[in-house]
Amino acid sequence: ATRGTRGATPVTPPAKRARTGKTAQNPVKTEDAWVDVKPEPGVKKQTDTPAKRSRAKTNLASSVVKTPATPTNEAAVAVASEPSAPDSPYPHLQRPTPEECWAARDALAQLHSAFFRHKEEAQADGSNQLGPGNLGVAAPSADSSVLALPSGETPYTLLHGTVTKGLSNDGTREEPRRKPVLDSLVGTILSQNTTDATSAVAFANLKRAFPTWESVRVADPRPVEAAVKCGGLAEIKVRRIQVILNTLHEERGKACMEYLREMDDEAVKKELSRFKGVGPKTVSCVLMFCLKRPDFPVDTHVWKIAMTLGWIPKSATRDSAYEHLNRRVPDACKFDLHVLLVEHGKVFKNDAAWLRRAVSEQLAGAGEVGWMRALEAPGGIKHAA
Repeated sequence: ATRGTRGATPVTPPAKRARTGKTAQNPVKTEDAWVDVKPEPGVKKQTDTPAKRSRAKTNLASSVVKTPATPTNEAAVAVASEPSAPDSPYPHLQRPTPEECWAARDALAQLHSAFFRHKEEAQADGSNQLGPGNLGVAAPSADSSVLALPSGETPYTLLHGTVTKGLSNDGTREEPRRKPVLDSLVGTILSQNTTDATSAVAFANLKRAFPTWESVRVADPRPVEAAVKCGGLAEIKVRRIQVILNTLHEERGKACMEYLREMDDEAVKKELSRFKGVGPKTVSCVLMFCLKRPDFPVDTHVWKIAMTLGWIPKSATRDSAYEHLNRRVPDACKFDLHVLLVEHGKVFKNDAAWLRRAVSEQLAGAGEVGWMRALEAPGGIKHAA
């Protein structure tokens, strides 16, 4: 993005209306306007032959995954054989089945048990401190290039939340902190094209330098860029953030997005996706992490692992993968499966060989024998995790 002549007078990007121009040509690398992805012309229509039906029955339908802790699993399994929704970009691809989703979730929860336990505890305390844009004011630092964090915080706790018991000093229950929607949106924008830990630090530094969104809105872009420069692409991200803040101020009188809590999912998607730089993954993260809606964000890790598992075609983009997977993954499984796939992708660099074996053995009736033995073997995958 270009900017006006630098000088003594602060230069603040003007508010912009909803975009109606062209969508991004390469949604894998950059997020652009929300689009309903149509079936890709290069994807062949899958034919249904007796041989394929036989293989499908052998591999996918010989048993039901055991997930006793999931009360909604019976309803999910009941629609396992139904085709994808008509508006899916791959309506003839009947994967993943609900059984596959729950099997993958259960296997990954065993492998990444400590990580998953923390996620469940943080989610159960009633707050929404998971995901980008967590609250906190970074500690002062004499050197502005140093990555400053709030006292007692780490990039992990900023990103994943700090588990609290929900009790005040006098023993009464406290209301959990609620993350503002705008914090979640800005935090997710800052997380684009960088690591989660670095984006958490960038958000903390931004909140330290500019405690309110109004102060970010009216500021000269240069000090705002300095605050978030550790996350990369600072000029582009700051310009987009200030355009959002100015638009909200012009339309609603203040920089606040709490009104999204009263909207349904489709209205939230339409409202957020009109801003440049807010694409399907960013919108989905706000829906799932902040608004606690059953949505399934598809980042690079989810996209690559799903492709390895055969849940999406090799030609699928991240956006078309989201359109397909968000319709196929059971609502009750979406949060768990998303966070576990992302963690697995980070730890094992998107290697899904063990996961594919764990899922197939569960569905083939092998239970917990083979993949659990590999999981618990000395020096095995569990040790690496």
